[in-house]
Amino acid sequence: MLRLQRASPPVLTASQPGCQTIIADPKPPMNVRSSPVVASDNVIGRLPNGLSLSVTDENEGWLKISSPLQGWVYKELTVTSCGLVNGAAIPQSGSLTEIAAQSPSDSGTHLMAIATQQYQAGNLNGAIALAKTVPFDSPIYPMATDAAAQWQLDWNRAESDYYSAQKALRDGRWDQVLSRVEHYPSIRFWKEKLAGLVRQAISQQKTSPIKKEAQLPPSQNPN
Repeated sequence: MLRLQRASPPVLTASQPGCQTIIADPKPPMNVRSSPVVASDNVIGRLPNGLSLSVTDENEGWLKISSPLQGWVYKELTVTSCGLVNGAAIPQSGSLTEIAAQSPSDSGTHLMAIATQQYQAGNLNGAIALAKTVPFDSPIYPMATDAAAQWQLDWNRAESDYYSAQKALRDGRWDQVLSRVEHYPSIRFWKEKLAGLVRQAISQQKTSPIKKEAQLPPSQNPN
């Protein structure tokens, strides 16, 4: 059985106008199969990461493609980005924006923009796979190389801090939940998850003193 350790990114449909599906296999090259099943005798070709696919249909986690080969590919080994086709939009990430302005037609900048979008959306494996496809001669190559390593470190820290905050919330340690906000890694996927814990902590912090006072024995109740 094919298993990937990854967070669930938002659902995007490749057939939507302005969307692009790109290969992002953590263990490239990606297999193209004659049918939407994993079998030893149905691999008809292999494609490298970073290649754009023409998707014509979808069936239970598989995408039917018409180019660059005709066949089926496993959807989890691709990323679909909407709004970034032909460099239409570049995530605001400091020097990436500056390089994009200087080299608007650079394919590496386009790939890195999609990788950044996927990373922020929660697709760590796909983002790193795409960052590693940035060509050596691209002006964005040094940034892509550094990002692939830094993303993994920041992701691990954000994930660890989130589960620590989750435990603190269960234990009633509200302040420890709130204290993680200031220095939390800037990953939209994890920050949105942490925000849910923070809202719960604030709510519990407000009601907790009332509950405790109500549970005091009559002799200790200040009223």
